[in-house]
Amino acid sequence: MKTMELLKKSLSITFVLFVAVVSISAQDTKPQVTPTDVNQENHDVKEGQDKELFEYYYKTRPENLPPNKAKLEYNLIKTLKKEIMSRDYSKESAEAIKKIDATNVQYERVYRESKWLRGFMTQNTHLNYSEFMYIVKHDKYMCFVNFDVNPELYLQQSRQSQLVFAAKDKFEIVIPKP
Repeated sequence: MKTMELLKKSLSITFVLFVAVVSISAQDTKPQVTPTDVNQENHDVKEGQDKELFEYYYKTRPENLPPNKAKLEYNLIKTLKKEIMSRDYSKESAEAIKKIDATNVQYERVYRESKWLRGFMTQNTHLNYSEFMYIVKHDKYMCFVNFDVNPELYLQQSRQSQLVFAAKDKFEIVIPKP
């Protein structure tokens, strides 16, 4: 008997909830035009600060700015220094790293059509071609640097790099102790 009464109560509660949901969803859902919508339409027609912000944003995007030599040099020098530190542990290299700046490095963008670069890449099969490849030179160090995006537009890490330098003999490179 108790279960029958409980069942009746739960059915009545379910029915009331069902009727409430149906009545709410059956209400007219036409959007009503309010004065704020009219103001919105008038604002879109005239030029405001939001339009100025939109135009200014696109004018100042890195892709729309002229190439920046300082960003390119920063990216190249940073990569060169990192490669020297990771491959040459001599005291001379530590001193040389401190002296590297834009006035004493040479760099050039290289392209996959270069027969010299193709020869270098066939010997270094771990390196990949990309659109933004550079050679950076300082003293006895030369470094191949590869970027994902234009290094003249963004400060970034290189995708790949390979340092080449003339050591005094084959065993000059000292591997640091862990």
